[in-house]
Amino acid sequence: MSTPFTKFTSPAHQAPKDYKKLGMENELPQFENDWNAYVAGWTESSIIGNPWTDLNDAPRSEYYNPLVEGFGEAGDAVITWTPFPNRLITFFNSPDAANNPQLGGKPLTMNDVMSLADTGKISVDGKDLYLYDPSGTQTILQIPVTLCPQIDWEGKYQDFSPSGPRGWLDEYCEWSITYDGSGAMRSVMFTCENPAYYLAMWRIDPKAVLGLYQTYIDPAVKLEDLYLRYTADVPTGKKGDPVMDPTTGRPAYDVTNKWNNGTVRVPGQSGGAMHLTSGPNTLSAEVYLAAAATIQRPDASSRNAQSLICCAKYGQNFRNSDPHIGFVANRTAGDSLISLTDPVGLYIQQPQNFANWKGPNGEDVSQYWHITRGTAGTGPNGSDQILHAIFEIPESAGFTINDVTINDEKIAHVGDIANQMHIALSVTEMAPSPEHPLQAPMKCVTSKTSGIQPWPVQFIPQELFYGLSPTDLPALLKPGTTHSFTLIVQGADVNTTPETARIEFSVEGITAKVTEFLPEATPIPGKTDGGGTQGFQVDVSVAPSVPAGPVQMRVLNPAEPANPSDQEHPWESGLAIVANS
Repeated sequence: MSTPFTKFTSPAHQAPKDYKKLGMENELPQFENDWNAYVAGWTESSIIGNPWTDLNDAPRSEYYNPLVEGFGEAGDAVITWTPFPNRLITFFNSPDAANNPQLGGKPLTMNDVMSLADTGKISVDGKDLYLYDPSGTQTILQIPVTLCPQIDWEGKYQDFSPSGPRGWLDEYCEWSITYDGSGAMRSVMFTCENPAYYLAMWRIDPKAVLGLYQTYIDPAVKLEDLYLRYTADVPTGKKGDPVMDPTTGRPAYDVTNKWNNGTVRVPGQSGGAMHLTSGPNTLSAEVYLAAAATIQRPDASSRNAQSLICCAKYGQNFRNSDPHIGFVANRTAGDSLISLTDPVGLYIQQPQNFANWKGPNGEDVSQYWHITRGTAGTGPNGSDQILHAIFEIPESAGFTINDVTINDEKIAHVGDIANQMHIALSVTEMAPSPEHPLQAPMKCVTSKTSGIQPWPVQFIPQELFYGLSPTDLPALLKPGTTHSFTLIVQGADVNTTPETARIEFSVEGITAKVTEFLPEATPIPGKTDGGGTQGFQVDVSVAPSVPAGPVQMRVLNPAEPANPSDQEHPWESGLAIVANS
């Protein structure tokens, strides 16, 4: 049995509230149509998996598309995890971390790790070590390269990733702290909102995004503060210039603009946590992970979260989120089909045991926790659908966050609060049927050694590629236009040339002319493992008669025969969409 379903809705059904608050209700229908198309594309891409460069990763037929099959009626499962970044604990606080040559023969204390999460830096034996340094002049903390089947502490090391001004907050929850003049915490802003929501809104009208920033972050935010700008002179622009998106004719949006950057907020000047910024913290990655986890694996390779993630090769090892989400989804999919519950999203859950939170004189501090976006208790099984919240103690209270105790222990770091919280997502189960049976188990994912085909992973305007945009929205193709795009793939023959390259679209009237092949190119964060990726610079022409809607694409290596069937060379979804003319 299934319930008919016609449209994916915005996380926590927030879009109607936002557009009403902004007085821009006339733009809501377009946003809702666009959002449905984007989530539908990510869903189809996630079901396809990766048949191009890997074995045993496709298809993921136990993940269903509710737009096609309706939502199942076999119940909902709520999956929760703690938002403090577990990889910081694993790599720097566990006893084996004493093997890390940067740590001077002993692990960091838990207090050190908590401080590291708040600031992104730590001093060991008088030397400052960083999790992120955009200047390229500081020493980055390193972690072991080999994580499967377990961490090889004696092997090679590499710089910590994901990079970014809050890259280490990779549990689908990020925060920004406001300190008072004495250095005490006055407020902490939490977000679990995906950047795609803001990228989608910006694509329609940047003023809508500006309005949300001015409402939830700071009235001082200006539109130009949100522009994506070039960080160096590149073929499409000069350092400091706005990155112009040719498909909209406007500057692109900077997801790590100065008002959504780092873990410190200075009111009226910079900082804040409007939405997630860490590379893996995307909605498309969440959907992809859930679908990848549905494939059943050999018993010995799926007995726990660590062995399963090593076998299935989805997400990042040792996060609280990815391994746990995948393990629970895998167990649920053992006898059911699953799909992420609408509205698809990650949600903050109310802090636990507020009765044990006390001010210095026993004050009830629950009144200082404010849900600013989303709602409490409206999700499956009574779960919360909170997108954005603030724990803020005003000066009039006579004390600060650092004076508050939780279970009789003073709050010293945001981690003390985060460890009282959970982040959640939900899956809706569907009973298998003769028309849609359970999928046969597969062996562990391995890389192909022959028959490798290019796997398209990111398709964006050339300007956004050189502007380092991490957008995961499908590229916007407009009928009657020609624009230059960059297509990032994994698994292309490195001897490909513009003359031997072949890029195909599933819709007649869209053609591609490759102008340059890049043997090495950067993939979209969170989509691939970051290695073995190539790029094509390509001019895409769209005939005036091409109808609006999603477009599939594929890339053929030079040695592949012409006109392969869909089975011989599958198409990828979710990377391009034709706009209404």
